[in-house]
Amino acid sequence: MKTNLRNYLTYLILYISLQNPIFCQRQISYIDGFSINSRVGLASVTGELGDVLMLRPNFNFSVEKGISEKVNILLDFNTGNLEGREYAPYHARFNCEFFQINFLSNLHLIRLLDDSNLNYNFSIKPYLGFGLIFYHTDVYDLKTGSFLRTTADGTSRHTALFQQSGAGVGAKGIYYTRELAVPFGFISEFRLSKRFSTLVDLRYSWIYNDKLDATTEYNLRVPHKIGGINSYSDTANDGWLCLSIGIKYKFMSMKIMKQRGV
Repeated sequence: MKTNLRNYLTYLILYISLQNPIFCQRQISYIDGFSINSRVGLASVTGELGDVLMLRPNFNFSVEKGISEKVNILLDFNTGNLEGREYAPYHARFNCEFFQINFLSNLHLIRLLDDSNLNYNFSIKPYLGFGLIFYHTDVYDLKTGSFLRTTADGTSRHTALFQQSGAGVGAKGIYYTRELAVPFGFISEFRLSKRFSTLVDLRYSWIYNDKLDATTEYNLRVPHKIGGINSYSDTANDGWLCLSIGIKYKFMSMKIMKQRGV
């Protein structure tokens, strides 16, 4: 009798212990499923002819997927026009049409700081990635409006990847030049419903060479030619800045129940 009672008490204590949060914790993890994001914004250029006040429309579309509770990856597409001008010393303006394809990864700061906050209505996500930008730029004299130079003439070729300047690769006579880009920034997300959210995105895309505005220090001496024969200088890198707003539609979320015990 005493043995049976001892066994019963042992099992009871063990059962109660396992139900205690100290010994057994249940966690619910949310991993974002597929979503599509669409944004529109205004962009400006940093470069020799860059002018932050010359804002031009920029359009963005991306597909997003969570790979963990705190990290998402995105396949991202940008397109639009860029313009800029410089009165001195270049006395020129440029017009650029472009599109850019990026692979990005963002970090969910709210979940990083408080993983118990699963039903968030606001989040901030810093992101970083790499991409390819394809663009065509023409430069004109600011006073007369006459054409000066372009990124794509009969002798132009693509810049080799991971190379800032040089003779170029591939066939001559390209229209869109292709360069490496490193986009990074912050995106804020405000949840409207289970499926829809509004987005505010501040992004800078750093371009691997000095070619975006088709202007380098070389053009102070020779304004009608690009920086050398089929090449651009390796001076300070160009880039473009964009502030955009948009909407996100989430197809689904993955809810995972995890249990940890002794």
